[in-house]
Amino acid sequence: MKRVVNSEFCKEIGDLSSDDMKLDNNRMKFILKKKFRHMSGRRRLGLVWLVLDPIVVSVVYLFIFTVLRASTRVESIFIGITLFRLMQVSLKLGMNSVQDFTGGLKAERVRTRVLTGAMVRYRIIDNFLQSGGVALILFFGYNVSPSGIGIFLLTAQLIGFLSEGVGMNLAPLAKKIPDVTNLVTYLLMILFYASPALYPLSFTNGIHYYLNTLHPFTYFVETSRYFAGLDSEILNLDLRFFGVFLFILLLLIWRGYSLIDNLRWRMTTWS
Repeated sequence: MKRVVNSEFCKEIGDLSSDDMKLDNNRMKFILKKKFRHMSGRRRLGLVWLVLDPIVVSVVYLFIFTVLRASTRVESIFIGITLFRLMQVSLKLGMNSVQDFTGGLKAERVRTRVLTGAMVRYRIIDNFLQSGGVALILFFGYNVSPSGIGIFLLTAQLIGFLSEGVGMNLAPLAKKIPDVTNLVTYLLMILFYASPALYPLSFTNGIHYYLNTLHPFTYFVETSRYFAGLDSEILNLDLRFFGVFLFILLLLIWRGYSLIDNLRWRMTTWS
């Protein structure tokens, strides 16, 4: 394997040796540990907060809805808030992905496959930690079926990856125009209350209902609620829209990971 460097790009050509593969795996583990150490920081509970955060937020909103005497079921709130939170966190992480493409290994140019491998592993673990605690509550506390739990965990993985993919496509623009990050933050805040995160889609009507059918999150959360045996409108929605949304999101995540090598080169002082 050799590395070709010129003013336009930096590419690696040829097969990796077994030593190179082993070195890359060790680097991925280092980057993964660094990401989690950075997230836990000096907090005593560390990664436990990843499990507790969606539970605490859900309980807060459950209390608010109880005080307001709303009729939304507890399980529905847990599912909606957890999935929306995953979408929100993953999108922002994707937008911030261009800030450091060294993986903490600044002495050399780490192969792009190492960074993408570490990102994928981190996303899987993060998705599971943020949804796993809620899944246990739904299973043991509210008797949601194993199939419903499985679909919820699978949906959490999909939302995490697809949202990060969208964020990675927005990353170059956010890097160039920082105001984009603020706009996305405000949009997510609006969507949190307007989308069926705190309540099922059936609680909406008219233009509110129609606009939510144009939001991909609706299809994911309503599908998860349906398999959990909760109030859901997924069978009344046009699943062709869902297919189109899913196709576009899959293209975006593929493009997002494909952009990494090019973005690394554009951001380096060598280019």
